[in-house]
Amino acid sequence: MNLLNIIRRATDFGTSRAQDYYFSFILQSMFYIVPAIIIGNYTDVAVERIKKDKRLGDYTLSYILLQTFIILSTLYLILKLLTSYATEFESTLAGGLFIVYYFNIQTHYITMIKENLN
Repeated sequence: MNLLNIIRRATDFGTSRAQDYYFSFILQSMFYIVPAIIIGNYTDVAVERIKKDKRLGDYTLSYILLQTFIILSTLYLILKLLTSYATEFESTLAGGLFIVYYFNIQTHYITMIKENLN
């Protein structure tokens, strides 16, 4: 398989064509992992800075709700603007990696939820 065919299969979002070949699967997985890490980290760091400055007060619940709103808005925008990209979140392993990395990189979000529950 040549490089152009690998790239074509990896960027054919909304289908499972990338899963037919190892290198196209790896490339497509990177197309999901890298944005998930960048967007998830940016969200977590932004809310952490807002919390550090206490812009919403001392209550942790305010920051949990803010971050939840940002997460839901981000996922909604991806769903509406990048429909074929988002359809793979539930149908392919590469798409599932986006969700896994997006939420797992947001460690402060999980910490705030645990603090609020205790």
